[in-house]
Amino acid sequence: MKLQINDYCIRCGICVDLYPDIFKRNHEEHKIDVLHDELPSNLEERATQAIADCAVAGHKKNIVCYMKQL
Repeated sequence: MKLQINDYCIRCGICVDLYPDIFKRNHEEHKIDVLHDELPSNLEERATQAIADCAVAGHKKNIVCYMKQL
């Protein structure tokens, strides 16, 4: 699972406060960073909750899969 922060994130920091094992505030670029390129499976449930807790639904869950054309 991958997480992406959408452009309309208001950077309120609730995700950083509640889920510091997934998110970090980037003070230099004034944004929130996701700490993992690919989330470990043990953090997927917490990531799903973070999406639900987001103040403006600024987090987007992408399940990455590779598809072949048949």
